[in-house]
Amino acid sequence: MPDTQPTTAPTPQPDLTGRTLGDFHILRKIGAGGMGQVYLARQTSLKREVALKLLRNDLNANPTALARFQAEAQAVAKLNHPNIVHIHQVGEADGLRYMVLEFVEGRNLREYMVRRGPPDLPITLSVMRQVSLALQKAHEQGIVHRDIKPENILVTKKVEVKVTDFGLSRFFAGDTPPTNLTQSGVTLGTPLYMSPEQVQGHAVDHRSDIYSFGVTCYHLLAGEPPFRGTSAFDVALKHVQEQPRLLADLRPDLPADLCGVVHKMMAKNPNDRYQSARDVLRDLIKVRDGLALAPANLAITQETGSPRPAGEATGTLSLSQSQSGAAPAPPPGVRWGRWLAVGCACLFAALGGVFVYAGMHPPADASHAAPTPARPGLPDVRSPDKLNALTTTRERELLAVLNTEGTKHDDAIKASIELGLLYVREKRLPEAHDRFEKLKLKGAGDPVAARTASVAGRFGQAVVLAHKNDPQAHKADAEQSNALFLAVVNEPPPKFGPGGPKVERAAVAVSWTLLRYPDLSHAVSDALNRNAAALGKTKLDPPALEQLRSPSRVGKKD
Repeated sequence: MPDTQPTTAPTPQPDLTGRTLGDFHILRKIGAGGMGQVYLARQTSLKREVALKLLRNDLNANPTALARFQAEAQAVAKLNHPNIVHIHQVGEADGLRYMVLEFVEGRNLREYMVRRGPPDLPITLSVMRQVSLALQKAHEQGIVHRDIKPENILVTKKVEVKVTDFGLSRFFAGDTPPTNLTQSGVTLGTPLYMSPEQVQGHAVDHRSDIYSFGVTCYHLLAGEPPFRGTSAFDVALKHVQEQPRLLADLRPDLPADLCGVVHKMMAKNPNDRYQSARDVLRDLIKVRDGLALAPANLAITQETGSPRPAGEATGTLSLSQSQSGAAPAPPPGVRWGRWLAVGCACLFAALGGVFVYAGMHPPADASHAAPTPARPGLPDVRSPDKLNALTTTRERELLAVLNTEGTKHDDAIKASIELGLLYVREKRLPEAHDRFEKLKLKGAGDPVAARTASVAGRFGQAVVLAHKNDPQAHKADAEQSNALFLAVVNEPPPKFGPGGPKVERAAVAVSWTLLRYPDLSHAVSDALNRNAAALGKTKLDPPALEQLRSPSRVGKKD
């Protein structure tokens, strides 16, 4: 959770894994933010796992930090909702202040998108609906989250959404005036998802959350945030001055109404946005119901043979389980007329398809490859054909950028990284390795671009090694991956003759590359987490690897 940046580097926090604080035995570290660390812990009295959030040591004597920590506890305690992480208690032990939160077993949306790319539309709509319900509850209680982003949206295997991290929340209603915990001239939040009024330091209300939620939805649907830049300031300025590229241009397969919902949430003027999360939810239900009537989304249930909208055939992917009530069903006569028309169309299409397929595809061998084992996190319900079609489209776009003469170095590096990570997500590891090998050679004629490309390319190859699945060589791959990461970090900068360009030291080059390309930064962090798990370690050695594992700490000295 981002906070006011200190003027000096914070004191390094020791890893408390294995310690016991009062009733809580700490099992492992699961996250860190501007105000503290989060651990998975076991509450011995109730024999349950919880998330233990500890305030950073150097902030324990800071009245503003303590007030903000207490404000978060009070904010979350007011919100009893299935789509908001519950708070159990706050306390202090051994001089450490902590907050005990519900432990959610799953991934945040950022981690999911790095691993798997944008989810299928039914899952996306389900996630959007559940976040809308969480925001509706918070806003009705007079609370603005102020930092809605993919990292603060947790999703379980059953696609149950939990909004977390109310560390920046503020009350905008109540019997007493809210305490302003924001220092003058300091803006809280994350630049990639900030509202224009938040960027400019103006007063914010619940409509700021709606903007940030819109940016998050844009990222979820497009696979990338609407605005990027060379610095946090550049990105923040774009939120104020520039319009995002139309979602329909990036994803022509999306329903026009859904694109309209997202762009309305992202309106620059708060008065032009949705005025409440309830209004967002209402239009999302309309989009869902429109998809339910589309012939392309019909499925036949095995039990009865009756038509049912795709995505509602089974429990956890059902979008009909809305807590706000679905739209009324059409009259019986209209329903039967629709089903008859759809059935006839499907019948003729199916018959034509059978003859065409039979002529083009002779009988094949009956053997089938074993299915890919399920991975933790959000399920991927896309059919292989659809997945490959989407991948091929994006792949062609990226290759077109790379094969166009005169493409700028930065655009070529960005496209190479995205394409390499796309191959990693699709388990096309040899292609990913080759793509990152080519990336290492880009930037000829520009020493800084060449240095950036070299760092990004070798980081990418280390990521590829971390994703190999050979059980017998898993530890060896992890060790080799770590060694490659370390070699990049420790490499001395290139030397040039008198009058040559000045190239920054290795740590700065690494920091710059990861800041410039956040998707690569998160892929590196994920790869190092995989390596740590493969090696059975909770902390990586030497410290440079542990720093690299936490993108926010890269370039800082312990």
